[in-house]
Amino acid sequence: MKNAWKVTVWGVRGSMPMASAPFLGYGGNTACISVDRGEGGIVVFDAGSGLMGLGDSLADRLMAGSGQERAEGRERLVHILLSHLHMDHVMGFFGFRLFHEKGTRIHIYGQGSGGSLKGQLETMFGPPYWPLGLADLRADIQIHEIGPGDHFYLEEDGVEKGAELARIRTFRGNHPGQSLLYRLEQGEKSIVHALDCELDRGTEDGLAAFARRSDLLIWDGTFTKEELGVRKGWGHSCWEQGIGMRQAAAAGKVLVTHYSSGYTDRFLEEQERLARAEDGACHFAREGMELWI
Repeated sequence: MKNAWKVTVWGVRGSMPMASAPFLGYGGNTACISVDRGEGGIVVFDAGSGLMGLGDSLADRLMAGSGQERAEGRERLVHILLSHLHMDHVMGFFGFRLFHEKGTRIHIYGQGSGGSLKGQLETMFGPPYWPLGLADLRADIQIHEIGPGDHFYLEEDGVEKGAELARIRTFRGNHPGQSLLYRLEQGEKSIVHALDCELDRGTEDGLAAFARRSDLLIWDGTFTKEELGVRKGWGHSCWEQGIGMRQAAAAGKVLVTHYSSGYTDRFLEEQERLARAEDGACHFAREGMELWI
């Protein structure tokens, strides 16, 4: 499909990865979703353990090319948008193969929590927690400190002069330590990434406006509606709220993800059945799933 965006799910869990059989139908890796927009480079929402699978795929594509193909491959330009620095959203950095590919440009965007984003990533990614620091990696890594209410344009490859660039807008999430929600838009296409956000009246109204007429709303389905009653203040939501937000925002589809690490495939299958019966535009994420926007 010409000019279509390919959205790929690499990780679907919150809190921690799950490696045992009852969880692998939907997937055991933590949060990571990529958007391949063609010639403009890859945009990645969050860097959970699923980022390792994306990195392997991109590195393999680079190795499969040769000469000029490898030099010009769009796999060499990656934008990673971090919702926040909780470990389930950044642990994939430790196994991300493109960090070790010379000539690759990786832009990391997000906000620090009580300090600079760069300083906190350098603390996490380096001794004594990891043998290599960011400065030891071969890729060109640029870290951008952003905040809620910001907007900026992405560096692009292979875009014709005068063409509209991809733009990112941000929204403050309601989550312990704060989180950032993102809207990626270019031309008539838009995707909103809204993980790790608990709805209250102000957040709900503002987010509906932020997600207005987006093609895809990526939604936090950490808890059930019943569990939210005893999880107040934990900073998450449920699939019923995702359906309500899709309808309030007149968004095209809602993709539920970031499942509680204890949710088995059997449990998620039943939740998905209920959600689809309520709204056919609601989808539950599975690792390897591809959506075209």
